[in-house]
Amino acid sequence: MPIRQVTFFLAALLGASTSALGAQALPYQFSKGRLTSAMQPEIQLKVDTSLSYIGSQRWILYNVAQAEQQLFVQRSATGVSRFLWVQFEEYIPAANGRYDYSSDTPINAFGREWRVSPEMWNIPTTESRPASDGAYARKMLREHGIILPPQMVYERFIYLPDATHRRELMVIYAEDAASRGVSTMTPAQREAMFAEHQRNALRAFEMISR
Repeated sequence: MPIRQVTFFLAALLGASTSALGAQALPYQFSKGRLTSAMQPEIQLKVDTSLSYIGSQRWILYNVAQAEQQLFVQRSATGVSRFLWVQFEEYIPAANGRYDYSSDTPINAFGREWRVSPEMWNIPTTESRPASDGAYARKMLREHGIILPPQMVYERFIYLPDATHRRELMVIYAEDAASRGVSTMTPAQREAMFAEHQRNALRAFEMISR
């Protein structure tokens, strides 16, 4: 084949390959208030529009799991009033692990079982575990000029989509604790606060089937 024909053929082949790659859907996309997963679990999350999308990052967590992180915040005059952290995670084939949240509280939301754990979250000022997903999240926030409040009311929601327990969807919802007066609360008041916080969380995101 003449050199010129070979050149045209290779250029056409490369162009076709590039177009095919460009046409492939990204595994996770956020658009018009909805986060869509093309991977397992194939779902959409509808996110409260008062939460601003910060961005996403994807990496191998602790060399054992593929992690995809999507972050949202609602800003206030003093910083951040609300924070939503969505993470899709799956063990890589070479890892033998399984996710186990049997000690967390089960709830039913959006027609599915979730495992939840509420707590008061003291935001670290230094990263003792820089390879953790929390350190990754805070680093991305800092890169966007965002610093979380010193203490937040926090709840983690875990959804395991199948019986293998090798993949998970984690949603963390947190609110600034500054105005709560947590230190003077009675146990009953703390329980009521966490119940209200969970209701707020389930209004901040909604899982819908694709």
